[in-house]
Amino acid sequence: MKGLALSVIGTDTDVGKTFVTGLLGALAVADGFDVGMVKPVSSSAVPFPECISTDEDNLAIHLESKDATYLMRAVGIPESRRHEVNPYALAGDYSPRLAAELAEVDIDYDEVVHHIQHVVPNYDITFIEGAGGITTPLIGDYTFSDLMKDIAYPALVVADGRLGSINRAVLTCAYAKQHNIDVKGIIVNDTTLVDPFLLKTNIADMERYTGVPVLGVLPPYKGPDQQKVLLGWGRSFLDTERIWTAIWGDNFKGQ
Repeated sequence: MKGLALSVIGTDTDVGKTFVTGLLGALAVADGFDVGMVKPVSSSAVPFPECISTDEDNLAIHLESKDATYLMRAVGIPESRRHEVNPYALAGDYSPRLAAELAEVDIDYDEVVHHIQHVVPNYDITFIEGAGGITTPLIGDYTFSDLMKDIAYPALVVADGRLGSINRAVLTCAYAKQHNIDVKGIIVNDTTLVDPFLLKTNIADMERYTGVPVLGVLPPYKGPDQQKVLLGWGRSFLDTERIWTAIWGDNFKGQ
């Protein structure tokens, strides 16, 4: 089994895309799949001391995307494959486009697309995580919606469950559909522990107005930073067979 992939889209920044992507990846590994991760362009990167060059003629400090690090650790990807996971790490709490412009870094959009398409065939399942919301500027006039359209993998939307989440989920799914992005499901990551009645009705209305199933609801994780504990917690809220089947259908069932 090789070559299944999933684009992970957020309704906004700080809805927990990286946490959900890492959890799904870890659960896929536990299900027996060989898993790849790609966070193609990431801003908010920080200095990575382990990568400081000792060459006096090249003292550039490399940057580490904390999101990429989280994804790598979630599925056991070694540091030697960081570039595969995250080809571009940029400083600054900005959109990737603005961060690249401020850093005077030239990013070739076609190369980003080809990089993802090169990684996917090497694994059973590859998760491709965007940045911010679906319209976040990526490179030049391209946004993450252009990238998700051009790589043409099924998509999962991560939404929060608080007041206003219906609007954000509906707009994200409608925009994705308009741009030929095939959204297969929604994961509600309830980062603020919303009132149960509000959460229940928000979930029902997300499904009603988007026509897209909510495939899981996650409360805030307050357990220890231990993979075994996190996986057990994740299993209690996410039915991975249902999720994989909803996303890949017969392509998954036939594997």
